[in-house]
Amino acid sequence: MEPVNLPWDVEKEILSRLPPLSLVRFRTVSQHWNGLLNDKKFVNNHLARVRPQIIFLTESKVYSIDIDLGKPLDPTIEVHEIPSVFPYKATDLTHTAITSCDGFLFRDFWKQGVAIWNPWLRQVGWIEYVDKGFHFCGVGYDRTRPDKTYKILGYFNCLRTVSDTYQVGYKRIAVYECASHAVKFLDVPFKQWPNMGPLSLNGNLYWVTSNPDDTNEYLIRSFDFSNEMFRTFCLLPCRKNHSRDELVLAVYKRDGFSLLKQCYVTGEIEVWVTKNKISEEDLLVTP
Repeated sequence: MEPVNLPWDVEKEILSRLPPLSLVRFRTVSQHWNGLLNDKKFVNNHLARVRPQIIFLTESKVYSIDIDLGKPLDPTIEVHEIPSVFPYKATDLTHTAITSCDGFLFRDFWKQGVAIWNPWLRQVGWIEYVDKGFHFCGVGYDRTRPDKTYKILGYFNCLRTVSDTYQVGYKRIAVYECASHAVKFLDVPFKQWPNMGPLSLNGNLYWVTSNPDDTNEYLIRSFDFSNEMFRTFCLLPCRKNHSRDELVLAVYKRDGFSLLKQCYVTGEIEVWVTKNKISEEDLLVTP
């Protein structure tokens, strides 16, 4: 029985549904396949179909937990250890964060540096802070440049002398350029700093924060790495009725947001999603 060549569109569709580790091995099958796996459009389509993933962090190891919802009544859970060839160990997990940007994972080691993990190649790179007082917030890039030069938003804790006997603490905002290892200070006051790691989407950072004019009202703030400015993205369609209500922001269908609210008193959960792409700056729609 002679082998039959499938149409190229069918091959691409099949490959787009395979896990990253299989795709890495398939690079050696042919130059045609290797070229496809380097194609930006194919990579974006594959990332859009990636299965839900949870990153589990311990003091010495990092685990990726994949959830396959192909069978809703019988989901499959796979646990993989991420190679942790980091030059340092986490000294304080309360100040250690993992965030993602364009399919790459960034793990911050407090006052030491940032590890970058490529899930396609399972390789780890390392960026070491020159100034150990730098506090990591999130990763993004300048969307106006043809090449993606990644940058890190962070801050330094500083003291301002008010009188001979009194000093006031404040955050001095800075952008760390990964390629040049240069730190650029931004002369902008910012009090609404995110309590948890912000999301990186299309080069910008987004997070949920309270409205200083209304303690129960919440909004999405953002930082644009292209013009290095903070701004308000939108007002949330819900409020916190209790201080311990949960508001969780996540990426939805690659170019949108989902917002989950869980009531602390009743346990009731509500979910909102964006109607259009974030680039169109639409407000969240009703549940």
